[in-house]
Amino acid sequence: MSVGDASGTGLGRSWLLYFSLAFASMSFSATGPVAIIIAASREGGLTLAQTSSWLFASIGINGLASIAISWKMRQPLLFLWTIPGAILAAPVIAQYGFGAAVGTYLVCAVVLLVLGLTNLVALLDRWVPMPVVMAMIAGLFIKYVLAVVHSTIAAPYIGGGMLIAFFGLMWLERRKAAPMPPLIGAMLAGAAILFATGFQLPSHSGGAWVATPALVAPRFDIHAISQLLLPMLITVLFVQNAQGIAVTRASGYHTSLRLVTIYSGVLTAITAPFGGCPSVLTGPSNAILVSGGKHGQHYIGALIAGVLCVLIGIFATAYVFLLTSLPGAYIAVLAGLAMMGVLEKAFISAFRSALPLSAMIVFVVTLSDVTLLGIGAAFWGVVAGCVVYYAIERPQSDEARS
Repeated sequence: MSVGDASGTGLGRSWLLYFSLAFASMSFSATGPVAIIIAASREGGLTLAQTSSWLFASIGINGLASIAISWKMRQPLLFLWTIPGAILAAPVIAQYGFGAAVGTYLVCAVVLLVLGLTNLVALLDRWVPMPVVMAMIAGLFIKYVLAVVHSTIAAPYIGGGMLIAFFGLMWLERRKAAPMPPLIGAMLAGAAILFATGFQLPSHSGGAWVATPALVAPRFDIHAISQLLLPMLITVLFVQNAQGIAVTRASGYHTSLRLVTIYSGVLTAITAPFGGCPSVLTGPSNAILVSGGKHGQHYIGALIAGVLCVLIGIFATAYVFLLTSLPGAYIAVLAGLAMMGVLEKAFISAFRSALPLSAMIVFVVTLSDVTLLGIGAAFWGVVAGCVVYYAIERPQSDEARS
């Protein structure tokens, strides 16, 4: 084989790897999280057209913006929507109407822009040690890796075949003899078993395919704002964006908290009029994008994922139909396998640090999945970890400097 052939083969393998990472990333983001949007829209009494518009904004517009941002920054910066925010918004939509929720989203966008443009958000960043954030990441992501076990028991042929392919190729990879990356092998093996066992793509004859984007008139209701704004900001800044930034930084990228906050504010202002929840730098999806490949090239996976987002957004109505037919075990195993490397890095960063007690507290509280005052366990885990850090584990030299 000539040098040119080898180079071409290597380039092809790289693109295949980044495509598989993008596919796994979007397989995660466009399944369970989309189901949350659908459930929230039902609870809020939204029509199919309004739900389609919500999906179009949350996936399509954010995907298009992610392509531009990732290309400009040469980093894997995939922006989607805040999943806890969708859950928080459902009762507000039901009680005060869709317009009141959209008005609150716009207020949230203004606050995010102020925090980012003035760089006040940097003060918040310095208050929270990185091991605390990484312990939160471990507590959040471990459930997805555990889903590999549950899904394999529920669907042993699909799960078992994917696990054999994944770890078999990993064994070969460590001996420099793998014909393809482990994740690609797992994806292909699972797909082959899926169709061999009789799975067929659903037909959608006679139904609508294309999304129905429509502007929603905002209504600035003080009661809706007081109920939704604060928990929404907390989830955006301390849960969702914190996850995304921690993931990319752990992979060696100097992701700017200030820029991420500004991007979140701008994208929220753009997607909100169509009904979209506030936009965030997604944690799990970006974690999958950086789980393989070379540093400095992960943005390629983000570009591919952005294109997939745009396609899903355009055909949001048909996608809702497809989602109900896609085997959950295949998606759960694929996403869990892709996130194993990130979970390993999170454990190392959290528990090999000088803050093992704080990290353990964060991990336990986050893993508990409790909700207090309408705010999820990830936030309270960070709060508990920071309390233990400043009360017990903070180095005396830091105390003297402050």
